[in-house]
Amino acid sequence: MTTASPKRIRRLSEEERTSLAEDYRSGMTVYELATKFGIDRSTVSNHLKRMGVEMRRQGLSEEQIEEAVRLYVEQRWSLVRIGEKLGVDHGTVWNRLRERGVRMRDTQGRNR
Repeated sequence: MTTASPKRIRRLSEEERTSLAEDYRSGMTVYELATKFGIDRSTVSNHLKRMGVEMRRQGLSEEQIEEAVRLYVEQRWSLVRIGEKLGVDHGTVWNRLRERGVRMRDTQGRNR
């Protein structure tokens, strides 16, 4: 039996935090920054907030919601995949789809 090794915490240097803020201000998403710096997206947000960086509007535009509905219903993409494409959490996608009256699938892809 193998056990999962504990996740190593990565601390950003002052230079990396400065770069993180500059990259965010230049248009990179929190998700892109998390990948670039090897940290969790919530850690990215926490760094930016502590540094006083004004956060962009979070959520989905009407066009993005329409695209999410199409990808979920017609292409049968997962919520996670749609969220990654649109740069938001899968929970945000789920909430917007439910607001639009989309019938959600269970984790095996069956309609509920």
